[in-house]
Amino acid sequence: MINEKDIDLKSLHGYVEQNNLKDFDGQMRRYLAEILLNIDDQHLAEAEDWAEKSIDSDKQNGMKFRLGQDYVLYAEVLRRKGDQQKAKENLNQAIETFKECGADVWVEKYEKELAALS
Repeated sequence: MINEKDIDLKSLHGYVEQNNLKDFDGQMRRYLAEILLNIDDQHLAEAEDWAEKSIDSDKQNGMKFRLGQDYVLYAEVLRRKGDQQKAKENLNQAIETFKECGADVWVEKYEKELAALS
C-alpha cells in the first residue's frame, strides 16, 4: 500500500503455509491476497485464489468478522477484474456477514460502497 514493489513473495507464501494457528489462517491468506492485489495487475488471478482460500478458511474456522473482511477483499479483486456483478454479490455477502456480527459501522461503510458501484 506504500507502493513497495520489491516483495519476497516466496517467503510470504512460506509463512502462510507454515502457519499452524487456525485463528490466523484466513487472515494471513487475506493479507497475502491484499499484497498481491496491490503489487500490480499481473497478480490478480493469484490474489483471487488467495482471497477464495481466505474465505474458505474463515468459514471453516468460524471467524465471522474476518469472513466479512474476506468478502470485501474478494469484491475488490472482482471489481478490478471487471466483474461488477460478482463484486456486488460479494459486497452484499460482506454486508450480511457484518450484520450477523453486529458490526453496524462496517455495514454502513460497505452499503455506501455498494451504492457507489450501482
